[in-house]
Amino acid sequence: MISPQDLRYFMEIARTQHLSRAAERLALTQPTLTHSLQKMESTLGSALFLRSKKGMTLTPAGTRLFEKAEKLTQLWDDTLRSVQDEMTEASGRIRLGCHSAVAQYTLPLFLPQLFKEYPKLNVQLSHGLSRHMTEMVVSSLLDVAIVVNPTPHPDLIMKEICRDEVTIWTAKNCKNKDVLMIEPNLVQTQSIVQKMRKKGLDYQRLIESPSLEVLSQLVSSGAGHAILPGRIVHAFASEKSIEAVPGAPVFEDKVFVIYQREFRKQKRGEVFLESLINAFERK
Repeated sequence: MISPQDLRYFMEIARTQHLSRAAERLALTQPTLTHSLQKMESTLGSALFLRSKKGMTLTPAGTRLFEKAEKLTQLWDDTLRSVQDEMTEASGRIRLGCHSAVAQYTLPLFLPQLFKEYPKLNVQLSHGLSRHMTEMVVSSLLDVAIVVNPTPHPDLIMKEICRDEVTIWTAKNCKNKDVLMIEPNLVQTQSIVQKMRKKGLDYQRLIESPSLEVLSQLVSSGAGHAILPGRIVHAFASEKSIEAVPGAPVFEDKVFVIYQREFRKQKRGEVFLESLINAFERK
């Protein structure tokens, strides 16, 4: 197989038209150049140079290769620089996943400053359930995710950034105390409902919605009680207007940032993680 190094040797021979002169300029021995050239000619099945006492001139096949080799070596150099930039420059795109409700209280804490400090950095957001975001990081469809209560995975680094409490919330001016609003697909909701039944707590009307943001708005308006994480509720309402229902069951959430080890080795990954983690440590 012809390597980028072989192409560089070939191009230097073509420029100098002399094997010994090319070896001198490349700081190599003549046998090294000869071996590289013979390998190329064997691979291509064609002579690349005409040898004479005056030196070496390109054959038609060699001339054709020389024209293409300059572009190929430039493309290779550009590719190497791009890969090296991954490790040294905070630039490019980060594919970030998190539940849309979790985004309400996490992303504003660090993204504004991150964008200001690193103008070449871009973030592509994906939203969904935490378990789906975790699967996408494992499958390398996302670079990093902010998830709730993830299951440990051997391919992932998981760092806890904060905790939350899921319970039943009500507005202080609640108009419908017989209404309970829930997102039924969440493990937290199912756990709290089971605990409510054991305690004999019951509601006359049950309202279901897949949107925690909608439920937060509704409970803040006084539409009824709702099972929600506290951080999400407070992203939409002040603590003066809303409160946890006394004696209601509680489910503790742990919020993590998760990523594959390779992500932190990239400069953009390093600065992203530092910015996120530092924001929660300061809070």
